[in-house]
Amino acid sequence: MKTATLAGTCAAALLALVLTGCSQDGTATAGDHAGSSRPAAASPAGLPDGIAALGSQQQLGDEAWKATVHPLNTATPPADGSLPAGWSPARVQVDLTNIGSDIALLPETAVTVRVGELGLETKPFTDQNLADFPKPDAGTKVKPGATFTANLGVAVPPQTASQRATVTLEATQAGLAEADTVFFEGTLPGSPTRATPTPADTAATGSAIALGQWSSDGVRVSPLQLAGDKGGRRDATLELSVRNTDDDPRAGMGVTLRVLVGADLTTADTVSAGLGYQDAPIAPHRTATDTVRVSVPSRAVPGPVTVQAEQRGGSQLMFEGSLK
Repeated sequence: MKTATLAGTCAAALLALVLTGCSQDGTATAGDHAGSSRPAAASPAGLPDGIAALGSQQQLGDEAWKATVHPLNTATPPADGSLPAGWSPARVQVDLTNIGSDIALLPETAVTVRVGELGLETKPFTDQNLADFPKPDAGTKVKPGATFTANLGVAVPPQTASQRATVTLEATQAGLAEADTVFFEGTLPGSPTRATPTPADTAATGSAIALGQWSSDGVRVSPLQLAGDKGGRRDATLELSVRNTDDDPRAGMGVTLRVLVGADLTTADTVSAGLGYQDAPIAPHRTATDTVRVSVPSRAVPGPVTVQAEQRGGSQLMFEGSLK
């Protein structure tokens, strides 16, 4: 496994935003307002079961909370200049309503936004104009019938305006080990641009898989994009895509990648979920794509490269290509 390289990418790869809140009184405010809860909406026409439209409510596991994720809106770029070149700022409002009969601790909540047919990753950002949340250990208490509101900044990739936006919300309630997961979907703000093409080439079962092809069970590893030499090694990026073809959520990508170089298949790097890239549950019949950062020895360029993708349960796929 990587040491310094992975440590550096861990923070950058975290797309999930950990949400907590501040304590509330009985007066309705922008982050604390009372009101009756709407019933959870069924998945509308065109959306798979288990995915609600942005703006509707979904009930969390034990029926003590309801969650609403509102449609994304255009946001002001962050003042610190952290927005990647060519990316666009957007804002998403998240409401958590205590529908129980007792005062309750606000769940620890993570929000992931994926866009387009490939479910491209977005990047969170903070700004003074956004109503962020305090630290997870703040112990926020929410009164019955009250709603806690957060406004979160996300940077979206170039040329994705008006494309699909799938939001994964994971909420871990106090005293519980596992999160309740709900999905919402709508579109990004902006006028349509050139759609990102979905690679259609799928390798035949049992045959070699080229970098850039889909495996028959819905995994894709893109060719590596190399940076310049730095101390005898070259940083590289690749895109890992995973399709969820089931009616149920998939518990994240859960794929470990090993980069093997040369004819002798020397291990150049290894990355896994939560270390080399961010991971979150994948909605039914949706795809997730994350950018993975690795490095290879400079002496291996040009030359053959094999990326071994090990899935949960131990099954392995081999993607072959070249470094150039």
